Order: sequence, then C-alpha cells, then structure tokens
Amino acid sequence: MNYPFPAAVLFDWDNTLTDTTPVLYRAFCEMRKRYDLPECSMDEYRARTGLSLRETFPDLFGDRWEEAKQVYLDAYRAHHLEMLAPFDGAVELVAFLCEKTGGKVGVVSNKTGFILREEVERLGWNKYFSAVVGAGDADRDKPAPDPVFKALADMKIRCENNRPAVPVWFVGDGDADMLCAAAAGCLRVRVADENKDGADVLTVKNCAELLSVLYSGGEML
Repeated sequence: MNYPFPAAVLFDWDNTLTDTTPVLYRAFCEMRKRYDLPECSMDEYRARTGLSLRETFPDLFGDRWEEAKQVYLDAYRAHHLEMLAPFDGAVELVAFLCEKTGGKVGVVSNKTGFILREEVERLGWNKYFSAVVGAGDADRDKPAPDPVFKALADMKIRCENNRPAVPVWFVGDGDADMLCAAAAGCLRVRVADENKDGADVLTVKNCAELLSVLYSGGEML
C-alpha cells in the first residue's frame, strides 16, 4: 500500500519515542503499596497502560482517585528525569521530520501535560516540536480525537469537517493511539513487532525502521 509523505507528524511519547516503562511501573507499584493493594506484575501493569489517569484511576480508587493520582505523580516525578531514555533512532527521526515538514512535528500523549513538557525539555527536544499536548490539555484525552485537534491547531494545520486538510501521520504503540488517530483522520503508524491492524495501518518495529522507510521512500511509501 502506498502512503503519502506526511505534511505533519504527531507522536505518542511513552514507549514510542521514550522508554519510560521502568519508571512508570516503579511509581505504580509504590502507589499501590501506599494503598495496601496487592503487588502488580509487569504484565498486569502493561495491560492497564494507554489511557490517562483521569480515565483509569476512578475505577481503581473511587472518590479517592485524585488523591491517589497525586501519590502516583509524586512517586513518578521523584525519578522520571534521571531515568528518562529515548529509544535508539528517536532523536534522528524527529530531527529528520522537523526538517522535512518545516517544523510540523508534535507530541500527543496521555501523560499529564506538565510532566510531559518537563521530559521534552529535559531531552532538549523543544526545538523539534511545535505542539506538545498531554493529558488534561484538551477536553478529553486519547482515544478521543480532542488532543490531536488541539495539536493541529497549535501547529496551524487547517482542518475541514474534523479532518486535517493535509496528510498527517500519528505514530504510536497503543490501541488508544490508533483509535485517536482514526477518529481524527490521521494515517496510523503502529510501533509493533507485527501488523495486527490491517493494510491501512503502517507498522514499524521501532523509530530506526520508520526513519529508514522515510529516508528511502521505499516500498511502504
């Protein structure tokens, strides 16, 4: 299948551009211990990821969810900057796309907005992104399309009938990313070991492979 070269690209953050699972899992376990909840395996934790805290914590903690959210965020912020690590090829990928799209590159994440921006700044990647949208920055979080439309507005990308007027790619690893991208009219790019989504979703194993595809203009484009 041929895919149009993007006029703009939006990325998920956690486990798409950055390897944050270790610190996210650590904070989640610390928070559960604080509330005397059973230990959670990494596999159990992974099954819960993808949605924002305001989507998941009310089911776990009821009317104490905002208190639990703060405990979790405090545990996460105690270590997140020192443990922050981009995936191989990530900086090369965003730099290449920033050049090719004239700066039309952004991040749409379900990570709390101000924490997301702390991490972008820590890596020195502000220069690559013209939009950084996290959880709470739009009326709804992923999988709703709201944060994509906010990012596109920040990037000055025109939309018509709730669809971008130019080809926009959304790159992510999770189901919430793909649902959000589809709802917003973006071409979906899944970071995964194999394609389970069908021909209308471009699947790459990692940032380096996507960069290689973009560089070569090869069979996928």
